[in-house]
Amino acid sequence: MKSINRKKFISRLGTGVGGSFFGTSLITAFKTADNEDCKITPVQELGPYPAMKYRTQPDHDVDLTTIEGQTGIATGQIITVFGRITNKHCNPVASAVVEIWSANHYGKYRHEFDTKGQDDPNFQGWGQAITNSNGEYRFKTIVPGLYSDRARHIHFKISKRGYHELVTQLYFEGEDRNKTDGPLNQLTHEEQQQIIRPLLDKDVYKQMEFNIVIEEVLKGAVPEKVLKDYVGTYELEFKGTILEKLQSYVGGPYEEIPLKIENEGTQVYMTLPFAPRTEIIWSQKDEFQAWAFFRSSIRFVRDQSGAIASLELHYGVGNNIIRGIRQNNG
Repeated sequence: MKSINRKKFISRLGTGVGGSFFGTSLITAFKTADNEDCKITPVQELGPYPAMKYRTQPDHDVDLTTIEGQTGIATGQIITVFGRITNKHCNPVASAVVEIWSANHYGKYRHEFDTKGQDDPNFQGWGQAITNSNGEYRFKTIVPGLYSDRARHIHFKISKRGYHELVTQLYFEGEDRNKTDGPLNQLTHEEQQQIIRPLLDKDVYKQMEFNIVIEEVLKGAVPEKVLKDYVGTYELEFKGTILEKLQSYVGGPYEEIPLKIENEGTQVYMTLPFAPRTEIIWSQKDEFQAWAFFRSSIRFVRDQSGAIASLELHYGVGNNIIRGIRQNNG
C-alpha cells in the first residue's frame, strides 16, 4: 500500500491511479497563466530515456515519490509541479494526457538502457495525469539529479485528440547549467523563458508552475488520403550510422531497425523499438518534421511509378542520414 501521506495527496487532487480528473476544490490553487498571450510552448527532445519498458508498470500515477506496494519514499527534495494546458486562444484543454519523466535524485533514469548511476527503488520514474475541465494538472515528484552534461530538467509529453502532440522540457530557474545546456540553448531567449520556471515556497512542498500551450490540428490542411501514402514499416539501415554509435542509449546491437509510420485522421506518427510513438508534422510534400526525436526530419522517396519506396531520416544536426526501405503498406 502507498503511504498515508500519499493517499492524502491523491485525495486532495481528486485523482486516481493513471491520473483521473481533479476536484473543483483545486481550482483556486492555480493562478492566471504567466503566458498571457498563449504562445505555443517550444518543442524539446524526447531525450534517450523516455518511458519504454516501464510503461507497463501498474503504478504510473501523479505521485512519483512512492511506488505501490512499497513503503519507502524516493530520495531527494519533494516538489509539486502543476499548471494548465491551454490552446493559443488561452482556452483550457480538458482531458489532455500529461506525461512526465525525469532522472532520480542520483541522476539516473528508470529506463532499461540507462546503466550509469545509482538506482532509487522508491522513485516511480514517470507518471500520467489527465487535465480537468479547467485544463489543470498536478504531479508530486522530486528535484531530479544532474544527468550527463545536461541542466536539471523534467520531460513532458502532452497528447489530446484534435491537437498536435507536444514534447517539451521544464527547466529550473537559477541553475548554472542552464547557460550551457545544449537543447535549452537551441531556443531563443524568449522561448527559454517559457520553459524555465522558479521553484517557490508556497505549500508543504516547494512548487513549480508550468503552464503549457498546445496547438490545434488545422482541419483540411493535408487530406487524410494523402497521408495514407506514407503509412507502412520501413527497415532502417542502422549499421555505420550515428545511431550505431549511440548503442548505449538505444540498446541493440541491431542490424536493421523497423520504423513504423501510421496515421490517425490527419495526424501522422512514427514508432521505433527504443522510442515511444511520436507525432511527426507535415512540412511540405514528402517531408515531415520529427523535431522531438533528436531534432530530426523525414523525407520520403518515391520510385519511378510515383509510389513511396523508402525514406531518409535526417538525424539531428549535420549530415546524418539514415535510410529506410519500405517493407509494406502498413
